[in-house]
Amino acid sequence: MLRCVRTILAVATLGAVLISTAAGPATSEPTTATAAEKTAAADYLAEVVADQKIPGLATTVLSPGVADFEWTSGADGNGVPITRNTSFLIGSLAKSMTAAAVMQHVDRGVLALTDPVGDHLPWLVATSPTVEELLTHTSGFSGADGLAVAERFDNSPGAVRRAAEDLEYSGTQGRYEYSDANYLILGALVEQLDGKPFGEVLRTDLLEPLDMRGTATTSDAASDLPPGHRYWWGSPRRYSPGFDESGTPFGYVASTLDDLARYARAHAGANPDVLDPELLRQLHTPRVDAGDDDYGYGWRITPSDLGPLVHHTGATPGYFAHVMLGPDGQAAVVLANAYSEAKAPVLASIAENVLLMLNGQSPAATDGNPLLTALPWVVSAVGALGLALAVTSWWRPARRLLRWTTAVAAIAIVSGLCLLPSFFGADLRVMRLWMPDAAIMLILSLITWSLAAALLMLPVRSSIALCQRRFHLERATGQ
Repeated sequence: MLRCVRTILAVATLGAVLISTAAGPATSEPTTATAAEKTAAADYLAEVVADQKIPGLATTVLSPGVADFEWTSGADGNGVPITRNTSFLIGSLAKSMTAAAVMQHVDRGVLALTDPVGDHLPWLVATSPTVEELLTHTSGFSGADGLAVAERFDNSPGAVRRAAEDLEYSGTQGRYEYSDANYLILGALVEQLDGKPFGEVLRTDLLEPLDMRGTATTSDAASDLPPGHRYWWGSPRRYSPGFDESGTPFGYVASTLDDLARYARAHAGANPDVLDPELLRQLHTPRVDAGDDDYGYGWRITPSDLGPLVHHTGATPGYFAHVMLGPDGQAAVVLANAYSEAKAPVLASIAENVLLMLNGQSPAATDGNPLLTALPWVVSAVGALGLALAVTSWWRPARRLLRWTTAVAAIAIVSGLCLLPSFFGADLRVMRLWMPDAAIMLILSLITWSLAAALLMLPVRSSIALCQRRFHLERATGQ
């Protein structure tokens, strides 16, 4: 009896396998999105563009070897419609390119991951971190260290080394802390090994072999880059800072949807002559815990309903970029010509949501950062209140205690406003680049509250107030 049952189960199992094989492709092979799924994805993108007031957006999703979905919207900063060949700054997505260039040098045997960076750059402020620690943001350079030398807009020869020489070292070696400083140093390291500017090495060793000829790594090559957009109280305004060759290793590369599609395909394994499977494995392998995800070499690895996603976002003032490698050889590219820290969560969710929708799943709801969204309005209100106090302080209270108490409160508010940029891990210079509306209102608030405090404390005001009271008294008595 037991033997008969086993026989029946074996036959049934074999039949089920044969039926499922005949019915369609195996689950490990990607399926082409249906027309309804593509329409839903396009509707989602149109809604995001409208809600976030994005002037121009370009998106594509690739199945192995083909573009399964493509969507462009709006115009660049010059009013020209967005196309596959519109140029965008790609921000920190450039770190993945720098990591690839470094690993090419490791493969050639001219560099080891365990090398202390000081073996090659003895002039660096911190010589003990290894090449691998730089790749994984565990070198000890803090986020503030990197921000302090970013956006220098230095395009003269030696820009990368000059920026690296100006670095400070304020973090803890061995602990993960995302910092542009790490990849700036890796760019200087590549320059030292090759005796050529980093942008040239990146172009000849990686970009041209991948046929990414519309990608720029120098200010001259990026001369046709259209303006991006920053947000002022939620509305986009044109912004054209120019190119920064000192930032090429960590953020200043300009590229197109067409070129980044080639780049995504190469990281999905389509160009083994340039990026071989072993090199890709090393780049994409999780190395350190980075909070909500892991960090490899220039790539984040994040769990999702689709499976592990290998990806990196990038942002510069005015632009956003994202390349995401999904399961089964799929990849998504998103480019936008507008950026604010308040909208970062929404922009960063687009690639995964489009992949989800094209795989028949529902997108995840994502909102902007409420604190950063409200910040310009809050600082504006604080500035208006300071101005009102400065004006009315000419009619200050007669009681000395109340006057000095108000002055002390005004000084405390000025101190708090001075510390506000550090709350976001930045200084006023960085805040002016990334949050211009909040920065300008912060400056005005500092002026109005400082003026109010000074007016409340000035001794000469007592005689002014006395004259005002005497004037009103004389009018009241008719004298």
